[in-house]
Amino acid sequence: MKKRRYCLVTTFYPPFHSGGCGLHVYHLANLLARDGHEVEVVCSGNAYACKLQGPREGDYPHHPGVTVHRLASPRGRLEPLMTYLSGGPVFSRRRLNKILDRNFDVIHYHNISLFGGIRSLGMGSAVKLFTQHTYWLICPTHYLWKNNRQVCESKDCLRCLLAYRRPPQPWRWGGLRDRMLKEADSLIMPCRYMLERHRAEGFRGRMDCLPYFVEPVEAGGGDGSEFSEMNPFFLFVARLESYKGARLAVEAFRGRGGAARLVMVGTGSLEKELRELAAADPRIRFMNYLAPDRLAWFYRNAVALLAPSVWPEMGNLTVLQAFSCGTPVIASRVGLLPELVEPGRTGILFQGREELTAAMERMEDPAVRESFVAPARNSYREEYTPEKFLERYYRLIADLA
Repeated sequence: MKKRRYCLVTTFYPPFHSGGCGLHVYHLANLLARDGHEVEVVCSGNAYACKLQGPREGDYPHHPGVTVHRLASPRGRLEPLMTYLSGGPVFSRRRLNKILDRNFDVIHYHNISLFGGIRSLGMGSAVKLFTQHTYWLICPTHYLWKNNRQVCESKDCLRCLLAYRRPPQPWRWGGLRDRMLKEADSLIMPCRYMLERHRAEGFRGRMDCLPYFVEPVEAGGGDGSEFSEMNPFFLFVARLESYKGARLAVEAFRGRGGAARLVMVGTGSLEKELRELAAADPRIRFMNYLAPDRLAWFYRNAVALLAPSVWPEMGNLTVLQAFSCGTPVIASRVGLLPELVEPGRTGILFQGREELTAAMERMEDPAVRESFVAPARNSYREEYTPEKFLERYYRLIADLA
């Protein structure tokens, strides 16, 4: 196998990450380095302050073959703001261009919304990949969650940005986006749903479907003895936002009996509201953010993982982590979730609160839950392992090269 030089470009990177895209880049960098490649990661040293107070809990070690460039500007938050508005690096342009001009074989862009921007696609000379972790190319808010309260079915972007209290982005006016996308050899989509959605929006360039991968949740990893009194429990791991179905999870759980608990892992704008809603039910426990090693125990011991998104989910690493240890998933019929969860084998799909409540009651039967364990683990082994991802990744790069 040919050893290559890779550069991964992203806004957020551990421990300064707010979601799954930063973790995906982190694991990809280490995965490539373990395979003998030379890997450099370029990320923002300022953008995290727009979403986080400080670094995430946990250790994030790197393979010796990974070099991380965290470019910070003395102008602080002004750097990501200018990238947001102009679609390109301003104060970090020279440093970013200098790194990308180091004769890499592959430059792989990820979330570049607040670092690099769409204009950074024109930097450097290599095979260029651009993974879409959100709907950023077609939605200024990334999520097609209109006015911060409902699925976007008809565009009204300026009014929606006002609801989010964000300024408009002048770079989106005119043809800059489409001109810069010609610099990318492939737009990588993590699911068929995303690919088809972008085709419907008029994208005509090359797009490839490359499903996410996760490292397996180890059988012995993560000591959860301090949480053992919670068994049995259902698990929710996501931002506490309306589009993630956090309110739906709490309301559906409160409407049922039984001894099981509900563990809500995450933070977000609905946290205070949800805690008040759940205050009368001692079975509901909020855990805020948990480092991956501590979260492993919850994945292994949950009755099922809840993925109750109410907007078209485009990627969900938590589902894959649950599958890796044989934990079934109860998921809504939206976005990519029906691609991940096969009804009757790896989990249960639902629509609406009543079906979610019924699914939890059904899954609480030990015999029913056990019937999902082996198929869930097999689904992970066949489709979502690091080895399967690399097989597809290398094949794509060879084809483009």
